[in-house]
Amino acid sequence: MRTTLKRGIGRVNGLNGNGHSALPPAFGPIVRYRQPEPPKRSVTGVILRGFGWLVLAILVVASGAAGGLYLYGHESLQSVSAHTHQLVTAEKNGSLNVPDASKPAIALVAGYDVRGKPNGPNPYAGSNSDTLMLMRADPANDTLSLLSFPRDLWVNIYCHGATVYTQSRINSAWSLCGNNGPAATLNTMERLTGLKVNYLITLDFHAFKQIVNHLHGVYMNIDRRYYIPPHSGTSTVNLHPGYQKLDGGEALSYVRYRHTDSDVYRNGRQQLFLEALKSRVKTGLSITDVPKLIHDLKSNVEIARGGGGSVTFKELESYLGLLYHLPPGNLFRNAIPIADLPTVVTAGGADVIQARPGSVQAAVQRFLHPDVRVGTAVSNQYSGHKKPPTKTKKRHPLPKSAISVLVLNAGKTPGEASNTTYLLGKHGYTTKTLAAGLAANAPAVERNTTVYYNPVQPNALQAAQQIRPLFGAHSEVAQMTTNIANFARQAGDPLTVVTVGTSFGGKLTLPHRVKLPPKLPPAVSDGVSVTAQALRSVRFKAHFPLRVPHRIAQYAHLSDQEGVRVFKPLKNRHEVVLTFVMPDGIQYWQIEETDWSTAPILASPTQTFFHDHQKFQVYTTGGAIQMVVLRTPKASYWVMNTILNQLSNSTMIAIAESLQPIGR
Repeated sequence: MRTTLKRGIGRVNGLNGNGHSALPPAFGPIVRYRQPEPPKRSVTGVILRGFGWLVLAILVVASGAAGGLYLYGHESLQSVSAHTHQLVTAEKNGSLNVPDASKPAIALVAGYDVRGKPNGPNPYAGSNSDTLMLMRADPANDTLSLLSFPRDLWVNIYCHGATVYTQSRINSAWSLCGNNGPAATLNTMERLTGLKVNYLITLDFHAFKQIVNHLHGVYMNIDRRYYIPPHSGTSTVNLHPGYQKLDGGEALSYVRYRHTDSDVYRNGRQQLFLEALKSRVKTGLSITDVPKLIHDLKSNVEIARGGGGSVTFKELESYLGLLYHLPPGNLFRNAIPIADLPTVVTAGGADVIQARPGSVQAAVQRFLHPDVRVGTAVSNQYSGHKKPPTKTKKRHPLPKSAISVLVLNAGKTPGEASNTTYLLGKHGYTTKTLAAGLAANAPAVERNTTVYYNPVQPNALQAAQQIRPLFGAHSEVAQMTTNIANFARQAGDPLTVVTVGTSFGGKLTLPHRVKLPPKLPPAVSDGVSVTAQALRSVRFKAHFPLRVPHRIAQYAHLSDQEGVRVFKPLKNRHEVVLTFVMPDGIQYWQIEETDWSTAPILASPTQTFFHDHQKFQVYTTGGAIQMVVLRTPKASYWVMNTILNQLSNSTMIAIAESLQPIGR
């Protein structure tokens, strides 16, 4: 069979080929035995674990815990696939398509209230999509990006095709377009952003009360006092500030609240909740919870996917890894900046939000291009972190032409070795190929890409270390094995042999500088006069040493509603929370002090640094510092940014570094 490769060079033999022509095998196909492929981290697992939060966790456990659960799991997968007429229409007639498992994928998650008849011809009748969130998972660099839109955003509504039906709030496409509500919402979102969505997930918003309860609650940081009494005509909420466990009803009241701020802040709360729930699913899900959770999902979640049908077991096996192994700082929260969302009055007298020109596309670009290096770069920029001095002499990088490399295919994409060889040669590296008739296939299919080096040859290790970053996050350096060395000998003994794995996306990761905003001076003022007396009044209730901030955000003051709170987040653990409010009365930030050293929120910092012989940990999302923690043997003290991370990075660091033991 003749196969034309990307370089336009004749035949291949086997999975990949080396770019040279070869005759068909004379005695039939050669069977190569390989070890079973390890589970891949892939795209949509994290996406489906998004606002349908537990779809994957529950279904994978249900289907994989024991062989006897296979049929139950299969039934469960079918039950969450698109089955209402509205979603089947979106699935068949929309632009949904399922990408290759190694490519990024995008899901639109729509949370709604059930107002129609659940089993009627249109269960979405009369409903609005209370939540619209895009989620993008990229297995090549292990990132999960979120992009939320306020439901009052004034946009063109597209019910069918490219024709503008009307202008209205973005969430109204759900109800204005009749039986086509979900498809119209998808169409409107794609035309607003220019993105192609791969999955549409709908979730009855009230259903997750049951889901959270069956997870035995979720730990969240509540940024201030929330209170609306019962029978007031508005949804009841009664939450106190601090890091604590919420049950399903409390969690729902938190993510839906917007009465004293806006939809923009509600979107921020929803993204924070998603982050907290991700952690809870990872650590708090047990096999005994599975049947209840599956029951919750069956009637409340639908997943429309390109090509139709239900999510397969193969997909589920691939999807879990990205979420479970999401590196610190690789969850990126995106939104249109609040400064670019002025309130306007429509011709009908309604107050709506209108995005400034270019602001939507700017947010989309940040959503599409998360830089995994930015968290560490931000931490280093503001913490004064320096690399430890090295005693070894600095090595100059090898010229590209001095690095020889043979590429083998350890993945499943035909032509990957030839394509990668071409790309390396294009960028100046010396590439090697096997003799005509020898297939450039690695001994086994692997998920990761490995750069092997020949320890006998000078500079081989340096060469391997130098080219490894070209193959992304899922790459490693190793000494040549016997099998790999055999390939190298047949290619003229190059310094390195690269086996490109299933996680390689087909493009080299070329180095570029991390783009950071200029470092600004901290906007702080004296904190002792604002907080010392309040802290002294509760020091004997805390049962651990308290610290007073000598710096707080400029113009901030303690909230009039529980500005200082002492409580037990769990048995035998204590917490003191200081809640500050900025002059606008909307932005709240906190200092929290606790002897609960294993609180889930403290897991997975982006970076650690030392200041005045004290250990600090930084937690980032994108280029913003979300939390800074001072760690001591007896307690942890953290500064928590506002919901929208409106305190500057330098301000966050300055406040944390100013925390000192309280005097008598």
